[in-house]
Amino acid sequence: MQKVKIRRAVKGDFETIQDLIFEWLKWEIERTKAFFGVLSDENHVVLVAEVNGKVVGFLHLLFYTDILHGGINSHVLLVFVKEEHRRKHIGKKLLDEAVKQAIKRGAIEMHVDTTFEEAAKFYRQHGFKDDGVMLELQLKT
Repeated sequence: MQKVKIRRAVKGDFETIQDLIFEWLKWEIERTKAFFGVLSDENHVVLVAEVNGKVVGFLHLLFYTDILHGGINSHVLLVFVKEEHRRKHIGKKLLDEAVKQAIKRGAIEMHVDTTFEEAAKFYRQHGFKDDGVMLELQLKT
């Protein structure tokens, strides 16, 4: 069994994370400013999963103040694990660490949305419940 290390992302992880996103979505867009901005923003946590010293997955977690719930909430914005490393509990380890981070910050809830049924199944298996519908309005092309 491979040893998986979960840690916070650092600036040097940018290219690898960008490659992972491209492997998944094939979107050729500029992410440099956003990535470095997220790393310096205390309301964002980017976790990476390493196997044998190589980043094979990541998770992006956002904290925000929610007036409805009267406190801090968290939202998993993105999780991705390289295809050859899936079904090896790496996504679970990333999610478990995100939950720990959210509890540590005093978050009331953790939200996630997805358009992929396989991902929804993964989240349900880890305690998430269906709660509403996510809609999107494209503001910039």
